[in-house]
Amino acid sequence: MNADSHLMLAQAAGAAPDAQRVMGASHRAIVAESVLNNLKDVVFQTDAAGRWSFLNPAWAELSGHAVEDSLGKSFLDYVFPDDRELNAQLFAPLVARAKDCCRHQIRYLHRDGSHRWVDVFARLTLDAQDNVVGTSGTLRDITELKANEERLRFAASVFTHAGEGIIITDEKGTIIDVNRAFEAITGYTRAEATGKNPRMLSSGRQGREFYKAMWESLCQNDFWQGEVWNRRKSGEMYVERLTITAVRDDKKEQRHFVGIFSDITTQTLQAQHLEHIAHYDPLTGLPNRRLLSARLEQSMAQARRHRTRVAVAYLDLDGFKSINDVHGHEYGDELLVAVGRRLKHAVRECDTICRLGGDEFLAVLDQVAGMDDCIPLIKRIMEAVALPVAVHGMQLQVTCSLGLSMYPQEAEIDPDQLIRQADQAMYAAKNQGKNRFVLFETLNAPQAGQGRNDALEELEQALRRGEFVLYYQPIINLRTGELNSVEALIRWRHPARGLLLPSAFLPLMEGRPLALEVEDWVLGQAIAQHERWLDGGLDLPVSINMSGAQLQRKDFLERLRALLEAHPRVKPDRIKLEVLETSALEDIHHVSRTIVECAGLGVAFALDDFGTGFSSLLYLKQLPAERIKIDQSFVRNMLVDPEDLAILEGVIGMAEAFKRETIAEGVESFAHARMLIQLGCSMAQGYGIARPMPAQDVPAWKGAWNMPAALLRCAPIQREGIQLLVAGVEHRAWVARLLQHLREGVGAPPGMEARSCRIAQWLAANAGAPGDTYRRSLIEEKHAEMHRLAQALLAHGGQAAAMEKANDMRRLEQLGREAMDCISDYLDAPALSLQPVVCHGGSDDACRSCALHTG
Repeated sequence: MNADSHLMLAQAAGAAPDAQRVMGASHRAIVAESVLNNLKDVVFQTDAAGRWSFLNPAWAELSGHAVEDSLGKSFLDYVFPDDRELNAQLFAPLVARAKDCCRHQIRYLHRDGSHRWVDVFARLTLDAQDNVVGTSGTLRDITELKANEERLRFAASVFTHAGEGIIITDEKGTIIDVNRAFEAITGYTRAEATGKNPRMLSSGRQGREFYKAMWESLCQNDFWQGEVWNRRKSGEMYVERLTITAVRDDKKEQRHFVGIFSDITTQTLQAQHLEHIAHYDPLTGLPNRRLLSARLEQSMAQARRHRTRVAVAYLDLDGFKSINDVHGHEYGDELLVAVGRRLKHAVRECDTICRLGGDEFLAVLDQVAGMDDCIPLIKRIMEAVALPVAVHGMQLQVTCSLGLSMYPQEAEIDPDQLIRQADQAMYAAKNQGKNRFVLFETLNAPQAGQGRNDALEELEQALRRGEFVLYYQPIINLRTGELNSVEALIRWRHPARGLLLPSAFLPLMEGRPLALEVEDWVLGQAIAQHERWLDGGLDLPVSINMSGAQLQRKDFLERLRALLEAHPRVKPDRIKLEVLETSALEDIHHVSRTIVECAGLGVAFALDDFGTGFSSLLYLKQLPAERIKIDQSFVRNMLVDPEDLAILEGVIGMAEAFKRETIAEGVESFAHARMLIQLGCSMAQGYGIARPMPAQDVPAWKGAWNMPAALLRCAPIQREGIQLLVAGVEHRAWVARLLQHLREGVGAPPGMEARSCRIAQWLAANAGAPGDTYRRSLIEEKHAEMHRLAQALLAHGGQAAAMEKANDMRRLEQLGREAMDCISDYLDAPALSLQPVVCHGGSDDACRSCALHTG
């Protein structure tokens, strides 16, 4: 019913001269009133001033106001304030009598404070003289209609502008619509895709069974999600994360399928790259320590199952350091690559060769019956290492010292203990003159033929005879260069075999009462030594290792208190106890309680070898240790392994968040120390600072120690700098992996897309940022040149062609070093430091034999 009809109804009750017409008019009036009262639309009349003169009951539902309260009031009082000027503009042609009627959409106020969208229809009301006496018309609530339109507009906008590709098909799989992201990702336009089947994108990498399982899931669950390799219009392969949903009609019949996908090619390739560098040495391409651990554990399990044996050979190259010193790291790296390649060819297919770091390699010789099987393999390994290697026209030659340990043994041991035994045997081979191998069982363990009980008896006698001694390794404060404390480390001064490291005897007593007795002795000796140093004027805190079993003894706290009372001049806060993270997690609640109780005495704790436990992050806050000692396995390779560096950065950041001090173990060089300072690590220890030494040597070492001035000028860097630091290490590994591919022609080359490189991402994120723009431009220049040169080397055609371009490969190595130098210079800028750079003085001449000074 239109407005004119409403007005006719409203005016239908007119006077008539005769009774019949009166009755007819009365009936029509009743009908009209009934219709008006039941209409959902508002019927209105206003006077010439715009005041309501008539409103039907629908007004109350539209506005929330009673009709009787609204009559006589201006209609503008009910128009949304922001729309009143617009309302006047829309009514202007009607008021000017340029139009007979007007229709528009505008917002009206509701009594509850909200607004309603209203469709307004109005025409002028004229008297007999054609004068305007008001308006009349209808108001229709279109709020829900507007909301639906907005939802449709929003859905259309999302479909068009979404970052993910969207494809809609009918029930037969024919494409009926795609969005812009689909066009951008696949290269097909909407016109090219419409009417086709999505199989036009198929790469052929997924078989028929894959798609069969996909459609079964869609038919049964109306849903499928997974990763699919497809092919763009250009022919290029890409991987997408795809979600398909079936759309059903009211009869539950499938009518459409909607696919939403994103291009994850870059992330997938990067994940594959990270997976590779996480398990393989970036220089040689050999498995690293992580992959070794998994394979050795598997080999040991097979040996137990099949009643065979496994041999672990630990190799250290003799004379490698002098090659590095004389010819430089470039020559040393090429020698390591060649040795790694020869080692792979020297062993059997079932064996594993890995590089542990530096010039150390390890071989897992699988499925051997005994030493008779091992000796030919060991000889082949040593002969392969000893062959001359041609590097840039020079003949380089090294030998190796090799330590061998066998599994199984009389006592059950774990993979780490087996490696430590081979390591100890290797050091024995070094001490005996190098270029030889030593079997752990014949040298570093109790004599062959002895059982475990005989070995334990020998160790008990060693404790009674005072053959155990403590050595002390300095821990320095990386911020100030000062000696912070020392760690007490046990040694066995064996009457026949000389000074033995803990790996040679501690595993034999593990889990036995003797182990706790030895720990009691270590604790007492370390506290007594601290008191002796006090007598000499040296107040030096001491860190002492305790096992989880020791901390779980009910009387541990009382025995510790008694020891401290027996040495009253020893302040409890100068004694630090260390517990292995893995050991602490065995009974976390008891150990945590012990740590709190010891803190009540003033004795603080450190978590040792942090990061090696399965629940490091989950349980850190439950173990209220003051210090976190980062395991050396993460520190040792941080300069070349971006994964280790990322773990290290995460641990340091987490320690800072929990307000814990961090100590990095295994610091072997100036470069290690420098990067640790930049990451914000508090303290460090390792052979690069000082080897463990007898107690009487500590005061003299302290007097001679000076932190290198270059390290004292170094400071922690901001988040931007850390991102660049990690990017630089990752790029160094990228160069090493690329060169290995070019030289050996094996394996896939690393990702070559410059834009997906972390350095490129860092440069993009910091484009235009304040800072050292000159060095930033140098980094960008070196980075771009490296990628151009790498692309050219790969395009030249395989190993033979790459060898012909040896100069270009050397140039790539040189560019890598120059890029890292530029990154180092950039990170040294004060703007990136989290604290002022202060020179504390000191001379590099103070300790020329120290690895931190010699670099």
